[in-house]
Amino acid sequence: MFDEINKWFDKYKIPVTDGERDFLKEITCHTTIPKNTIIMHQDRPVERLFFINKGVVRLFRQYMHEDTTIAFIVENEFASTIIYLLNQIPSPCALETCTDIEVLYWNREDIIQLKSYTALGEMLEKTLTEVLLAWNQDREVDKMLLDAEGRYLKLIQTHSQVIQQVPLRYIASYLGIHQDSLSRIRKRLIRKI
Repeated sequence: MFDEINKWFDKYKIPVTDGERDFLKEITCHTTIPKNTIIMHQDRPVERLFFINKGVVRLFRQYMHEDTTIAFIVENEFASTIIYLLNQIPSPCALETCTDIEVLYWNREDIIQLKSYTALGEMLEKTLTEVLLAWNQDREVDKMLLDAEGRYLKLIQTHSQVIQQVPLRYIASYLGIHQDSLSRIRKRLIRKI
């Protein structure tokens, strides 16, 4: 249950003492959530921070009856925004499970305790903020430099499980194109193989 989050800490070079690890285990909840479940609502305060052990979640926004997928969050990544969680700010986006997911999660009070009693809490907040900023920058650069086919190929390379497990309408929305255009891109790529 904790193996993947420990690997995440190692990946981002976050030192975790045995005491911090024990405290984190005490305040951590573990559950499975079925496919097509909203786990963070748009325009409501964020209540939980999730770590995805298995499955795929999409970050999306609804605006004027239009549903736009902004990102896919996959195994071994955090989902939701710690800044909104700690400050009780309503989220401008929502999170929905694209598959059944297995998660670790913490309520706001748990994260406040983690920050109050351990150095891990501060390091986690700092690292999650840095990861979010890097992701946002990469996303903006990709939009400027890559066409839809290039972004699709990058999605295949970085998150192949999304291509296999997520409905095409969400992938097309993420790419900023109509589902018919995505079908044409897929056919063109198959012909190249």
